[in-house]
Amino acid sequence: MLIPWLYSKQYTARQWITGRIFALTKRKARSQSDARGPRAQRPRKILMVATGLLGDTIMSTPVIIEARRLWPHAEITLLGRRRNCELLSACPAIDHFKEAASLPFSLRGAAGVKALKDWTAAQSFDVAIILLGDEFAYLLAEANIPVRVGVRGHLLEPCLTHTYDIGSPRTWGPGERLNAIRCLGFDVPDSLPRLWVSDTARESARRILSELGMDSSERYIALHPFGSTRYQWWPPERARQLADGLWSEQGLKTIIIDGPETRDYATEISTGNLLATPALLEVQELLALIEGAALVVSTDSGPFHIAGALGRPLLGLFRSTRPEHAQRYPQAQVAFGQEPACARNCSWNRCDSVPCLQLDGLSVERVLSEIGRIQSSTFCASGSGE
Repeated sequence: MLIPWLYSKQYTARQWITGRIFALTKRKARSQSDARGPRAQRPRKILMVATGLLGDTIMSTPVIIEARRLWPHAEITLLGRRRNCELLSACPAIDHFKEAASLPFSLRGAAGVKALKDWTAAQSFDVAIILLGDEFAYLLAEANIPVRVGVRGHLLEPCLTHTYDIGSPRTWGPGERLNAIRCLGFDVPDSLPRLWVSDTARESARRILSELGMDSSERYIALHPFGSTRYQWWPPERARQLADGLWSEQGLKTIIIDGPETRDYATEISTGNLLATPALLEVQELLALIEGAALVVSTDSGPFHIAGALGRPLLGLFRSTRPEHAQRYPQAQVAFGQEPACARNCSWNRCDSVPCLQLDGLSVERVLSEIGRIQSSTFCASGSGE
C-alpha cells in the first residue's frame, strides 16, 4: 500500500507545483485576454477531453450534443482513452477521435505525453473543454489553445481561461457538466445523456447471439452483477438463481455482461440459462447487446448508465449509501439494499465488508419481484399507447 500512496502523493504534488508556477508567471491573465475574442464564440475547431470512467463519460454527453447544436460548422475532436473513444465512436456530433495513450504527469508515459502535446499544438484548436481529465489543463495551455475550459477548484485551475462548477464531486450529473458550456456565456437547458450504436456493432451482436444458440429475435435479460471494486458486486453466485427464475417464470434467458477484469468469473458461473458471451466484448458490441435486451439488470456501474442512455427498461441494484445516480434516467427503477451497520462502519466510497452488506441483502426473490413490476408497468404503458 505504501508505493501506491507515494505515487498518488507525487502525482498530486507535481500538479500543484505546476499550477502554482503557471499562476506566478501570470500566463493565465494573458490567456484570458485572448479568450475574449470571436474564437470563443465562433470556434472553428473544438477539442473535448474525456478520459474518465464509462459512466461519467455517458453523463457528459449532453455537453457534446449542445456543442454541436451551438457550433454546427465547427470540427469537434474527442480526446480520450481507448474505451472512451469506442464508447462514443458512433456519435454523429463528433468528427474526429484521438486516443490518449498516456496521461499527463504519468512517470512512465513521458514520451507519449510529449507526442500528445505536439499533436495538440499542431491542431490549432480554438476551444478546449475538459469534461473528464483535469490533469490535461497544463498540456492544453502549453499547446496555446486560446479558450481552455475546466473544473473550478482543481490544482491546475491557473492553466484554464474559463472554469465551471460541478458542485460535489460525489453527486454531479449531466446538468453540472453542462456548466462547461454555460461558463462561455451560453444559456443551455438540462438534457439527458444519449448514446449511439453503430450498424456494425448490431451485426456483431447478432453473431454473438447466434454463437450462444439464440435467434436474433429471441428476448433476453442482460445482467451485470459486477462493479469496479469487489465490494460493489452483487453476489455473482445469485446470478444463476436469478437466471433460473427468469427461465422458469418467463422463458427468458439471461446474458451476463462482463469486462476483461471479470471475464473468468462470468465464464465460471455461466449455465444453460445464464449465458456468458463467447469472447471479450468491444464497447460498441456491449452497447448493441444492451440495446437489444428486453431488460437490463445492473449494479451502479457503466452498464447501468449505458442502458439508461439507450432508453432500455432498467433495474439498478444500488447501495443505499450511494443513491446519487438512481434518478438519472426516467425509465430506470432501483432496488436499494439496506443494512444499518453500513451507516456506522462504512464511508461514502468504501465498504467495511466484501461484498457490501447492502448489496448482499438484495435477495433473488426481491430482484425477481422488481423485474416483474417493471415488466408489468412497461406492458401497461405500451398498451395504453395503442
